[in-house]
Amino acid sequence: MQQIITSMKDQDIFSQTVNLSDLFRPDTFLNVLRQQTARATKQPIDTLVLNTSWSGEVKHGKNISIKITGLQLEGCLFDGGRLSESAPDSLSVNAFPSCYIAWIPRENAQQETSEIISLPVYFSSDRDKLVTRLNIPCGSDKDKWLQCGAAIFLKNI
Repeated sequence: MQQIITSMKDQDIFSQTVNLSDLFRPDTFLNVLRQQTARATKQPIDTLVLNTSWSGEVKHGKNISIKITGLQLEGCLFDGGRLSESAPDSLSVNAFPSCYIAWIPRENAQQETSEIISLPVYFSSDRDKLVTRLNIPCGSDKDKWLQCGAAIFLKNI
């Protein structure tokens, strides 16, 4: 919390790496990011969609891109390129790599393809509070990842 307070004083909270699990209301933080992006880009807020990148900042006009960390993945593995099956001896919950997120206009977002799956991000492993959804490269078989119960968590309780 001290790092967040310092960032707010310096007015550069969006330039910091943000661990969403450190926030009391990560869904509110993401909505603030969306509102700030709408103001900066002069786009209607309802035309913005969340975009994810593992290769670097999401660049599109004046959008605000932040690096998030501290996520955990259950049901499969992710190497930054695509989802893969967990080994029989691997942990059920694994660290999810840091990524960049940004709200961008819907017409500029990745088109829905069979290679991308929208995984839910829950506040905890209880799966009782949905925070958002992240689009993750998965290969060609979306149904396989749905059947294995793949999901992302902020906290593993």
